[in-house]
Amino acid sequence: MNKLTSKHRKLAYVIAIIVLLIPVIWLGMPSTGEEGSGGELAQLRVKHELGESTLGDVDPSSASMNFVLLGLRGIATNLLWMDANDYQKRKEWAKLRSTVDSIILLQPHYMKVWDFQGWNLAYNVSAEWDAVEDRYFWVKEGIKFLNEGVRRNERFPELDWKVANLHGQKVGRSDEWRLFRKFYKVDPDTERYENGPDPEINPERLDNYQVAKEHFLLANEKELKHKQHLQMRMLFRASPWHAQFDYANAMQREGTFGKQRTDAWAQGFKDWTTIFGREEFITPKGPIVLEWTEDDIKDLANRDENITEADVRHWTNRYQDTSNYRFWRTRALSESETETIDAHKAIYDGEQLFRSGKFDEANAELEKGMQLYAKVLNKYPSLLSEDLAIEEGLQAIILWRYIHDLKGLPIPETYPLKQLWIKEQGRVPQLENDLRRRYGIQ
Repeated sequence: MNKLTSKHRKLAYVIAIIVLLIPVIWLGMPSTGEEGSGGELAQLRVKHELGESTLGDVDPSSASMNFVLLGLRGIATNLLWMDANDYQKRKEWAKLRSTVDSIILLQPHYMKVWDFQGWNLAYNVSAEWDAVEDRYFWVKEGIKFLNEGVRRNERFPELDWKVANLHGQKVGRSDEWRLFRKFYKVDPDTERYENGPDPEINPERLDNYQVAKEHFLLANEKELKHKQHLQMRMLFRASPWHAQFDYANAMQREGTFGKQRTDAWAQGFKDWTTIFGREEFITPKGPIVLEWTEDDIKDLANRDENITEADVRHWTNRYQDTSNYRFWRTRALSESETETIDAHKAIYDGEQLFRSGKFDEANAELEKGMQLYAKVLNKYPSLLSEDLAIEEGLQAIILWRYIHDLKGLPIPETYPLKQLWIKEQGRVPQLENDLRRRYGIQ
């Protein structure tokens, strides 16, 4: 009797196990990758984008590492961060890079790892090297590291933005920008890259600002689906169009004043006013567009009886101020005019003549540029709200005054841009120091 009862009990256990396995299998069945496949939990992970495959490219080694460490992943990660900081202090760059790679095996979907270490490689590590070629190598390492972060994480538009910012600002605005921009198109490792760019960062052989614009556009596309936490939404979405402006301005800094430069500014004006300017942004009083018309004002106000036309105007003006919308609209428009182009060219030519020691010719070109630039600023006074516009005029005056002092000539009582010189005296000492370093002025 006891034997029979024991057999019945064991059979009951087996049946209970089988019955319990049915919901477990139903809930936990893995997905095959096709829509609607897998168990309930797998489908929920796909629906809410919580599965490994929905976050980005899957690295099997990351999953294996996490499995082996079980609950010790956090401790291991902290130890690796400490090692990375130590290697950086001791300037053991190969060990630093390998340690960073180990960190991302443990935290592949933690955005701050990618963000900080990408920035660290491109800025801090690159600054430790003397040769510009070596600095550029580590800038590329930072970009490549962030590129991998983008591939592994589809839900962070901030990472695409960070990649774009390294292409644009680090390559195009750092102290070494002139060489960095050359290396971007012809890598210093000429034998390896056959007198072309590193294809991992510039496969299409474009300008660095053009590539930055592409990555900013990708960030904007992702931002429509995944909320970003980097900055005000309107400023985040303005980034591609600022990259276009930077592209046009970079040609001017390098002495390119032909059709390519003018077309770049024209494209920037078009993008700014017809794409960014027509995008709706939500304010405390409803939606607004930055490039509004009277019909837009009435239409937006009519959407809600609690919103007046005055409300729409007020919030539109506030958002235009925040994004500096009117300034960039005016700047892009003015840069297609002949007088503006001639002003920039005369100042640039004057600076190059000064660099060559041809002071008489430089003095004439600088004064010509100052006269033309004064006319531009009188026509578009809002340009004086932007640092680069102010500094261009001040730099021309500084070099022009230096030539007068060098030749023992008195500064005339009146001269072009004198009011700018008086108003912006607070900027002059720093600009004078920058120009002394640039031109070797004693």
